[in-house]
Amino acid sequence: MSERILRVNSEIQKAISNILTYEMKNPLIKGLISVTKVDTTNDLDQCKVYISIFEEENREEVFNQIKHSAGFIRRELARAVDLRKVPFLTFYLDTSYDYGQRIEETLNKINKEN
Repeated sequence: MSERILRVNSEIQKAISNILTYEMKNPLIKGLISVTKVDTTNDLDQCKVYISIFEEENREEVFNQIKHSAGFIRRELARAVDLRKVPFLTFYLDTSYDYGQRIEETLNKINKEN
């Protein structure tokens, strides 16, 4: 991956994080939300945005609201980041934190048994 795309990914990640934290007025989007990874194509046409939502009980609803707000997020991204072409955003739910938690719990159980 080129250095330019890495810089663009970093800027997009920061901007989307700020948009989700400070500019979203949707009351259904609440709790601790983190943009864990951004992967943009070389032509800046598509951007995969990986989001981790730490509240388990409303996770699907919050994620669906974020996907539904993709147009708003893209417009705000265009204002926040100086790019000639703002990529189309596709959101993915990142569950790696949950996976890590399950592994840690399993290891703790094994250590307590020994």
